[in-house]
Amino acid sequence: MVTPSKHDDERNEALKKAVWQDKALTQALQSLDAQTKVTEPKKVKRHNNAWLWGSALAASVIMAVIGVTQLSPEENKTNSVVVAAQQYIATEATDITLSDGTHVALNTQTNLQFNENNKLRQATLSKGEAYFAVKRDEQRPFTIDTGNATISVLGTAFNIDKTLRETTIDVFHGKVAVTTPDNAQRVELIKGQRARVNANHIIVTTFKAEQPDWQLGWLDLENVTINDAIFQLNRYTDKPLVLSNVDANLRVSGRFKTADVLGAASLIAQLNQLELNQYNDSIVLSADPKLEFK
Repeated sequence: MVTPSKHDDERNEALKKAVWQDKALTQALQSLDAQTKVTEPKKVKRHNNAWLWGSALAASVIMAVIGVTQLSPEENKTNSVVVAAQQYIATEATDITLSDGTHVALNTQTNLQFNENNKLRQATLSKGEAYFAVKRDEQRPFTIDTGNATISVLGTAFNIDKTLRETTIDVFHGKVAVTTPDNAQRVELIKGQRARVNANHIIVTTFKAEQPDWQLGWLDLENVTINDAIFQLNRYTDKPLVLSNVDANLRVSGRFKTADVLGAASLIAQLNQLELNQYNDSIVLSADPKLEFK
């Protein structure tokens, strides 16, 4: 609740005086009084009621004006803004359309939140991967927050992949600006450019794909940690991959079919001298072939 200040009281008194001195309002009240006298000259009580009604009308006009003037600018702004909020939790690949008309293809195991008003459009990709075809709106920029990167656009098409410790942005059309959380680095990407954001650093490279690999059933890993590789493969399987006694600094590169996670895990194990064991509830990659699992 906003507490009126002394300045507000003085302004309200001045406002009341100005309303009562308004000629149009005074004439309207006098006209109402005169009509009452003509129609019922002997019924003074009704005449008084009419005057009271007119006074109440004037008072309500004053209070309405005062009520509007006492609203804070923030309250007026909020009341004039149409807000839309949407949240999506995709357990499988799903195509959606946001309230602003932007089309988004969500990869499996992806969480997306979206909010818009008459000044801006904001999305948060808290988990997973998504391909955005943003509807152009020069008056309302479209921003996406992934935690370790902010992506800003007007209208374009690009893919964002949020993994364990980094965010990868691939631009397929238009231009995208990528900024680190501390605002220390900012780059602009065009079609065919990729940015990897990690620990407040942005590394820009190029690619030649015409659409995201995940939409074609592939997972491309380029010198990522084995933890990140397992994290991404686990998007595509109900039986999770688990690491045991594996060096966290081990790096993985390769192109794997998302429909064959077991085959991908087997290839990673072969290339890195790891032991692979299957269990009812998991697939375990271990650096110690003598390790027993229960």
